[in-house]
Amino acid sequence: MIPTIGHASVVVGLALTVYAVVAFVLAARGADPRLVTSGRRAVIGSFAAAGVGCVAMTISLLAHDFSVLYVAENNASTTPPFISAISLWAALEGSILFWALLATGWAALVLWRHRDRHPALMPWVGATLASVNVFFFAVMVWPGNPFLRTAPMGTEGLGPNALLQNHPFMALHPPLLYLGYTGLAVPFAFGIAALITRRLDEEWLRIVRRWTLIPWIFLTLGIVAGAWWSYEVLGWGGYWAWDPVENAALLPWLTATAFIHSSMVAERRGGLRIWSVALVIATFVLTLVGTFLTRSGVVASVHSFTQSAIGPWFLAAILIALAGALTLLVWRLPQLIGGGRPSGTVSRESAFLFNNVLFLGLTFAILFGTLLPLLVGATSGDTISVGAPWFNTVTAPIFIALLFLMGVGPALPWGTASWATVRERFTIPLLAAVLVTAAALALGLRNAGSVGTLGLAIFVGGVMVDEVRRGALARARSRDEDPATAFWRLTTRNRRRYGGYTVHLGVLVMAVAVAVSSGLAIDRTVTVEPGETARIGAYEITHQRLVVEPLADDARVIETRAEITYAGPQSGSLGTALRDYPNSPTAIATPAVRTSLAEDLYVTLLASDPETGAVTLHVFVNPLVVWIWIGGAIVGIGSAFAIWPERRARPVTLEQPQAVGAPSTEGA
Repeated sequence: MIPTIGHASVVVGLALTVYAVVAFVLAARGADPRLVTSGRRAVIGSFAAAGVGCVAMTISLLAHDFSVLYVAENNASTTPPFISAISLWAALEGSILFWALLATGWAALVLWRHRDRHPALMPWVGATLASVNVFFFAVMVWPGNPFLRTAPMGTEGLGPNALLQNHPFMALHPPLLYLGYTGLAVPFAFGIAALITRRLDEEWLRIVRRWTLIPWIFLTLGIVAGAWWSYEVLGWGGYWAWDPVENAALLPWLTATAFIHSSMVAERRGGLRIWSVALVIATFVLTLVGTFLTRSGVVASVHSFTQSAIGPWFLAAILIALAGALTLLVWRLPQLIGGGRPSGTVSRESAFLFNNVLFLGLTFAILFGTLLPLLVGATSGDTISVGAPWFNTVTAPIFIALLFLMGVGPALPWGTASWATVRERFTIPLLAAVLVTAAALALGLRNAGSVGTLGLAIFVGGVMVDEVRRGALARARSRDEDPATAFWRLTTRNRRRYGGYTVHLGVLVMAVAVAVSSGLAIDRTVTVEPGETARIGAYEITHQRLVVEPLADDARVIETRAEITYAGPQSGSLGTALRDYPNSPTAIATPAVRTSLAEDLYVTLLASDPETGAVTLHVFVNPLVVWIWIGGAIVGIGSAFAIWPERRARPVTLEQPQAVGAPSTEGA
């Protein structure tokens, strides 16, 4: 009964979204304006239908209803309730169902929020969002039915993917990514509506900038959470491997970031309008590309799903969206050409333009490296791989240039900057960077990447701090306020600017942490018997005993655990394990990580001998890794601060005093 209700809700959702597309298009072409309200209600209804489908699937998972193929393949009778519930998005069909819930939720929210505004744009916005949702419901009705039944019904299921039930971050990482992916359809819809209606001035940019920042925050946090999951679960001691699916998440983030910057120039100076429209198109198409790579089975990745029949559907959607959007863009190019151009090479607009060029170069490089093995395999049948060394070599210079512009751009004035302005704003931060770099070298830090990134971060951070300091002091003098009050009012009265500075600060923290952790990490593989001690860096690792036992919450999973004590900058005990899951051909590593603000001690069990109790361990000392996660949190806080609604001033009516001797108007 429950699966039948779930499938019916998917069919109803498809019907409602098809109706919404027709209603919005007819309303936009001058038919009965009540069709806009009807279409909006249909979109809200599709959101409710997707919600019913998700509830039905969750109930089926919790009840271990193995008559549903998705449940039989991704659940078992011993799967804990928490893992059962989040298995909704653990595999292909369930993730599409969850995706549809979020996509219809974004569409319903946007259409309700702007129900009484922008009457020319909103019908086309609604039609575009509903068209996107038609695709996802159609996928669930035909090639990716999440409620497909299996007969005869089995008495036991295969259980969830072992990697995805080995850490609670499975509950956080995918939903954040999906919220980002699905939300980026909103700026695309506004861009398409602006192109169709020829409303290509700054109005649509003002509307869409916040609707881009919100999903951008989710996507940013999802990427950081994914790196954290990789670090905590996979046992290799790292957090970013340039995996194709990792790259697929990064690509729309890069173009969305470029759009956020170009929209500021377009809104303020009237320039970069072609860039802005092209970037919202590219961002949406890249979300489809990422979904295709993850769900088609064309790439091998710990993050991807199995081979499926929906790959051709997504490929067709990518081609249709790209062809249709680019046709509209070319059609409207005469209206987009023109506007403000950079006044000089050394100006804020020029810095933002160079910034966008670098973001697009970085996007192209990562996309090329990700797709090249697929293209070579499809055209010649050969197998090649593009690994981390290639990506690091190609992207590192671009990342460094972006870090530099991140500090320089906001400090430059609109228009041409004079040499005096450049000298005033950059001399002290440059001197501070030189001094810190020299101090790092004197203290024995020799890794070029770590030293260079540290020096650049000090320069960029110094520029931002000086910008805030000068603004606060100027306000304190002009308003007769104390420095603390001036700082608070300065930042809260210009949230976009100083929220952006906070985001940049978080990126700097992450950049330094990545450079230091990747350049100065040490690792060692050791084999020790019970009671033996090994040394790595400043730590002594002592193997106490080897334990083999089933997990307390799932007796089908056998855990082989090495219990270790350690002494050094941190001290205590830990357990690092290999877990044998029934549905996994190999044991899954469960590393132990002990974190401090200075460094992580990271221990992975590679092999064991049950007879002697000997274990082989891979031990890492990774400096500053925790600051990557702290930096990601700072980025999220800064972004939320930037989009937080500013308090509106209340209008006050003042009575005009009557002039002495003026004639009275009473009784006139």
